[in-house]
Amino acid sequence: MPAQKRQVVYLHGLSSSGQSTTAQRLRRTLAKHEVISPDIPIQPEVAVTELKRLATLLRPDAIIVGTSMGGMFAQLFRGFHRILINPSFHPSEHLSEKVGQRLPFHNPRVDGAKDFEVSAKLVKKYQKLEEKQFDPKFGIIGRKPDSPELVSAFFGTQDTVVNCKDEYLSHYGDATDFDGGHRLDPNTTIELVVPKILSMPE
Repeated sequence: MPAQKRQVVYLHGLSSSGQSTTAQRLRRTLAKHEVISPDIPIQPEVAVTELKRLATLLRPDAIIVGTSMGGMFAQLFRGFHRILINPSFHPSEHLSEKVGQRLPFHNPRVDGAKDFEVSAKLVKKYQKLEEKQFDPKFGIIGRKPDSPELVSAFFGTQDTVVNCKDEYLSHYGDATDFDGGHRLDPNTTIELVVPKILSMPE
């Protein structure tokens, strides 16, 4: 009987979608696996609800990968192996500078949305989520006990957008620097992230 495909969930950053270039690259590179890349709702409470629903459909050995804001949501998948790339644990800080503006989505969304409005209410919703994101009682509960050893991260040494490495290290231990910026480039994806995914134990 052939082995089941390993499930890999990719969670994109703010203003992106499940059709991002990174998601597409992971699908091509990990063709023997099942790559799942949903559009993350802009409203954080809706995002958490949708991702909790997704978690119930995953096998226990699924791997959750998240970049930027997606890294914040990825680390909420308690009990699953998680890989965070330049995680942004405080998207409210970026959004607070854009209140009153409409920000475009950089990639096509399933619902056809082209942009979204940044309101003070939206910023407060993210702040509320950020305050409890590391609480072990809060999150998208997995199917086995959680442990800091299930989480690893990559940090670009030239990332001028987000710097959450110290905060990450106050909760987790496995961190690797790479020569790159905030956006995940093809070489980093193929040479660092994919091998890390393939090395994850079941």
